[in-house]
Amino acid sequence: MRIYPAIRAQMGDWKYYIVRMKMREVAQEVQLAHDIYEDNTLSEAIQRTLQETRVKKEIVGYLARRQDRFFSSIVVAAMEGEPTWYPVEMDPKVVPAIFANSTSLRESFGVLSFGDDPKYYALDGQHRIAAIKLLCRGEAGEDPPPDFENDLLSVIVVLREEHDVPEGEWMRRYRRLFSSLNRYAKPTDRDTNIIMDEDDLFAVLTRRMITDHKFFQAPGREKESFKVQTKGKNLKTGVSHFTTLQTFYAINEELLRTRERTWKGWFSNGEKINKQVRPDEKDIDSFYEELAKYWDAILEAIPELHLDPLTMRYHDIDEPSDESQDHLLFWPIGQELFAKLVRNILDDKFPEDNHAASVEEMAQALKPLAQIPWELHNPPWRHILLVRTSSGNSWRMRSEDRKSAIEIARRILRWLVNLDPHNNEETEELRNNWMELLYDSSIEETEIDKMWNDIVKIRKNIVTNP
Repeated sequence: MRIYPAIRAQMGDWKYYIVRMKMREVAQEVQLAHDIYEDNTLSEAIQRTLQETRVKKEIVGYLARRQDRFFSSIVVAAMEGEPTWYPVEMDPKVVPAIFANSTSLRESFGVLSFGDDPKYYALDGQHRIAAIKLLCRGEAGEDPPPDFENDLLSVIVVLREEHDVPEGEWMRRYRRLFSSLNRYAKPTDRDTNIIMDEDDLFAVLTRRMITDHKFFQAPGREKESFKVQTKGKNLKTGVSHFTTLQTFYAINEELLRTRERTWKGWFSNGEKINKQVRPDEKDIDSFYEELAKYWDAILEAIPELHLDPLTMRYHDIDEPSDESQDHLLFWPIGQELFAKLVRNILDDKFPEDNHAASVEEMAQALKPLAQIPWELHNPPWRHILLVRTSSGNSWRMRSEDRKSAIEIARRILRWLVNLDPHNNEETEELRNNWMELLYDSSIEETEIDKMWNDIVKIRKNIVTNP
């Protein structure tokens, strides 16, 4: 017999029990649905498909490495096993009379028991339970924390108490409950995660850049940075921010993604860096100093980035001017492209221990980027990233085939700065790929030739005057 201290509660027509179980008991007693039911057809499915990669690479690592590990309650459905509720009477000699005489308390506290062959499965929390099982069985590939099996977990048990109701109806009720638990649970948004996460290195560094770096620095305590928009991924015309929090995070992650670290598996296997485990403070300081140097070099090499963002995002302009232009590096799509290019150039110029170079050395290496015309109405961006609206009277950022358009832009950028020199045949292939992605099919051949010739001139100028 299994006995657990419990609190009884009810919401709607669901009666449930909140019990505490040791990790060892969870691993032994709570099963996954596919371990109980052989029929996995859609109509009988009572759980989502278990994602083993998520279990092994995310949750196991979190439980194994974090002293402050904590889970919300797991919900289990008890189908069989003779579950029985025993209310606990309060002795007036032991507790104050006001508690002993409370009907609410007498009906709420008690013991939930199961027979020798319990049958209950994870209704919500199967990935957490799978990770607990691996650690308790020694099959996780990592050692569990000391005394992990005696950690106490809150478990909500939903009983099938009306046994005269057919099992098929109970299965429908459990599926409906599973849907309610997951469909209406709203995860925290990306911005909130970056603002709140104390373990993700890149979130910590992104916040610190806003706090400490002179370019991104917030104007005062608990005020939003003038440079970084902290809600939403997109920027609009007339917005004063330089970038968004999500884009800033992505750029910072990319800038730290050195070739050497990638080769060592820094971003793949989690051994060198794990977003769920906070690095040592000395390491965080070191990463921040490195990241700040990258930004100092970028801002020195590309003076245009110091311009007022209010004037830099206008799609519909006749001629660019100091008052209005449409600068790719002031849009998130261009900033992420740019970050990859910066990382590639620094890896190429400083192949060994490249982040140890000085700000001046890195700025010098990035100087060719200042020779690229980043105005979106110039080739290679016009008709690739910036396209006409259906009316033909205005311009917008491309959404159709965007991934392919970004990829050809990335390839052209690498060619322009001579990261990919290309022979004549490869250059012709690049030109053809670029032509195939031109959004406006009515562009005359002479205009296409002129645009490509302009692109070739940009490259020639960069290669001959680095």
